[in-house]
Amino acid sequence: MKSADTKKSKGISKNQWLVKALELLESKGFEAVKIERLAKLLGTSRSGFYWHFKNRQDLLQHLLDYWAQEYTSILIDDLDVKKLAADKRLLSAMQMIKDEKLTKYDLSMNAWAKADLQVYEAVKKVTKMRLDFSREIFVELGFDGDELEMRSRLFTCYHGWEEVTFSADDEEQNLRLQKLRHKMFINYPTARHGR
Repeated sequence: MKSADTKKSKGISKNQWLVKALELLESKGFEAVKIERLAKLLGTSRSGFYWHFKNRQDLLQHLLDYWAQEYTSILIDDLDVKKLAADKRLLSAMQMIKDEKLTKYDLSMNAWAKADLQVYEAVKKVTKMRLDFSREIFVELGFDGDELEMRSRLFTCYHGWEEVTFSADDEEQNLRLQKLRHKMFINYPTARHGR
């Protein structure tokens, strides 16, 4: 008969370990993401960890994959979003990034990337995914050259850091500014129309 502790350990899902690891990464930094600390926070034993991961390094690799999937691919691969016209897809992406807090762990990941080449490469890959997603939208909207690149980078950068920089702002104002930002992104500057 298995002990109650073992049953409880098996009851903690892989995703629960990963979510708690992300929360710990955000609050205490990557050095604090330790097996024993996670087990304590989850109210389980260390043995439960080994149902899902080989070791701490395996956890950290899964953590990077989980972050990329749950905070980037979830938007990029969303079939409902993909079906929308480009201008609506852009607005939907803006809303989803904000509502689902898809950039919540970006600051922590970027800090971790400064100390670890593997993490740096993972962050770079996610940034490329985000840029490619926005670039595709702006191509469909008719932008090319520097106009395309500027919009893609600006969209990716702004929405990656909006929550960090403006999190305490008035929500009503944020919604008004989001609409204005959307309008700015999808329209050519007036000067271009005269060419």
